[in-house]
Amino acid sequence: MCNERFVVTYQIEAPSYEEAKAIAWGVQVEQTIEFPYDFVTNEDIKRDIVGRLESLEPTGDGKYYLARISYGVECSAFEATQFLNVVFGNSSLQPHIWVVDIELAPSLIEHFKGPRFGLAGIRELVKTPKRAMIQAVIKPMGTSPAKLADMCRAYVQGGADVIKDDHGITNQPFCTFEERIKRCAAAVAETNAQTGHHTLYAANVSADGEAVLERAHYAKAMGATALMVAPALVGYGWLNRLATDDELGLPIITHPAMMGGFALPGISGIADYLWMGLLPRLFGSDMSIFVSYGGRFTFTAQQCQRISAYCTNPIAGLKATCPSPGGGVTEKRLPELLDIYGPDTMFLVGGDMFRRGPDLAANMKAFVELLAQHS
Repeated sequence: MCNERFVVTYQIEAPSYEEAKAIAWGVQVEQTIEFPYDFVTNEDIKRDIVGRLESLEPTGDGKYYLARISYGVECSAFEATQFLNVVFGNSSLQPHIWVVDIELAPSLIEHFKGPRFGLAGIRELVKTPKRAMIQAVIKPMGTSPAKLADMCRAYVQGGADVIKDDHGITNQPFCTFEERIKRCAAAVAETNAQTGHHTLYAANVSADGEAVLERAHYAKAMGATALMVAPALVGYGWLNRLATDDELGLPIITHPAMMGGFALPGISGIADYLWMGLLPRLFGSDMSIFVSYGGRFTFTAQQCQRISAYCTNPIAGLKATCPSPGGGVTEKRLPELLDIYGPDTMFLVGGDMFRRGPDLAANMKAFVELLAQHS
């Protein structure tokens, strides 16, 4: 039934090899048939459907074991939701198990397609071929659509590569989605025409159910040139739906809101570089926002480098996603951050853009010039 397989590596905490193997067996069964194996009489199910332990090796410290378990691609139903269900579904409710790597099968990449534009495509759209890029956030919540549009004008004048809605600004009564998108998209388009810049405006389309698509199509009709969605809030399936909608055909930015509960240290979870790097990339994120180190978040430089690497490491058939670290990105720290991430990065600057003073155009220009000097 299953001729091609993908492999998930689980880090299992166990006092002995035998106990680790028993836990791995539980994962093999739980993630597929969720049924007493002894009651299975169909040999095809036993051979092809139940997860297969490919290897089980202790780590250097002897406290953990790495179990590589393969699954038939057909078990995923070629749906983002079911793929993730096979990867970690019920086993996520068990302690001391972490998903630490996923080896994708070619048919999964062919089906989900990955980024439409990717890192190289983003560079082409914003006409920034070499230096590290920068995106600004329009905020805070409670600001009127007219003032947010003014921020957009200033950021384009300063040379921003991308301007995006704050992830917390959606469709509040004091700043409705339709009015904000109409005003901000028009402001970016007009200022691009005046300045000769190619700044993208990304509308936040995170919403309930079909409203994700409805808002995305409205945003494009009003002139938005990119879309942003938080897949941990709306589901990775909606991310893939946006990315593969040919009528939209817009770059997709993913935001990490709600991802912490899956990726922060604990007794079980999915590694941050998979949750914020590989999985958004597989399901179509052209740019993945993740939290940088050195700010108000607790991620280390090594963690952030690994997330960035999973966005860009060569994978046959899958374009690189543009890494976009944010949080702790300041003018003073940009040279240091460039050393960590390199030029193939879209730095996200929020509150620090305001610390230089009220002239947002001048503030953005200073950031762009600093990136140009160090890239």
